[in-house]
Amino acid sequence: MRNIIFVSDLHIGDGNGKDDFTQDELFTNFINEWNSLENPELVIVGDGFEILESEYIRHAGLKPFWEIVHSLDGKLIDSIEQAHPKVFDALAKFKGKVTYVVGNHDYYILGNETLQERLKEKIRNLEIVPYYYDEQTQILAVHGNQFDAINKFTEVNGEIIPPLGDFISRYMMINFDDVLREYLPEEVVSDYDNVRPSLDVFQWLEQISKLYETSVDLLKLWIDNFITMMREDEAKYWMKKRYPLMSNLSILFLNKIGGIKLGELLVRGVMKARNVRKTDYLKKAAIKIFKDPEWFFKNMDGYLNETFLSKPFEDIQGIVMGHNHKPGFDLIKIKDDVKFYVNCGSWKPVVERKSKNIFQRFFEIFYAIARVDASGEIEIVTGSVNKLRKREVIV
Repeated sequence: MRNIIFVSDLHIGDGNGKDDFTQDELFTNFINEWNSLENPELVIVGDGFEILESEYIRHAGLKPFWEIVHSLDGKLIDSIEQAHPKVFDALAKFKGKVTYVVGNHDYYILGNETLQERLKEKIRNLEIVPYYYDEQTQILAVHGNQFDAINKFTEVNGEIIPPLGDFISRYMMINFDDVLREYLPEEVVSDYDNVRPSLDVFQWLEQISKLYETSVDLLKLWIDNFITMMREDEAKYWMKKRYPLMSNLSILFLNKIGGIKLGELLVRGVMKARNVRKTDYLKKAAIKIFKDPEWFFKNMDGYLNETFLSKPFEDIQGIVMGHNHKPGFDLIKIKDDVKFYVNCGSWKPVVERKSKNIFQRFFEIFYAIARVDASGEIEIVTGSVNKLRKREVIV
């Protein structure tokens, strides 16, 4: 019997204000339970460690992405361990193999051998990979940012263009977080990063402005910062490389005279479009991969190199992702075969809009276990822990 455990988006940080991981005790208890299983294996499906929103990245400022990637040293991993010693101790004592799939908040690990080596010094049986595929069960696990236009890497004429989402996070962390702290309590500031889906942050900003009776329009401040951010060289370069035709049109979007107002109109237009068409883009990506496994490799720019080459899959029976922090389990019929799709959600708190004026802050911690018997038969077991207090309902 094998027991393959899947978790995702732990976002274990370095203890600063952006570190939302508070489940050290629960994680340690889970590891102890999983250690009692027969032949346990742990697969962390991306964003296990929070690198992007660490103090090291914040202090690096708005330097070019690849310069930051190569400048990091093992002290960053040390700082995360110092903030969460129980987590590292539990992982070090896990009796099975730990496979660490790299996502977008921790991509720096994949691009920096020093970070990889420091992690392997601390956690035995650790393997760091861009994706996981098990030949016996034919289960594929990938973080999912590769199917998200803002958070995917893209190769253009041999050059790997980093995602705009990384630059947005760095810019807002440096320029917008402190603005929010002028008007809101710290615990509310942390909610800003945890609104899911991300587009609902606009309604959240409007609602929070009313609730705390701030003297300024927080949504307008966000849009002002966003427009200024899009004028930065890295953002303009991303637009030019990813969307060369649209980059000319974006001049109107970014001009100082009408850009702010037009930006607000575009943002609100996107909000309305989202309400009309709510789709699970990761589940849709999984269906495409089931139908055409080669499509998967076409979206893995920046993750495959001499070490991690694309290897054709014999078949795929199940796909496990994370990234969008929305846990779930679905059966999908592809031709005459039934496949399964799992999203492992997140260990970060989630702020979700329940109705027009109600947001809910809660933890929904999710995991999946693939139990494989001697004959190769697979049983999928899912579990979750939900934490909600009435005071965390934001009206």
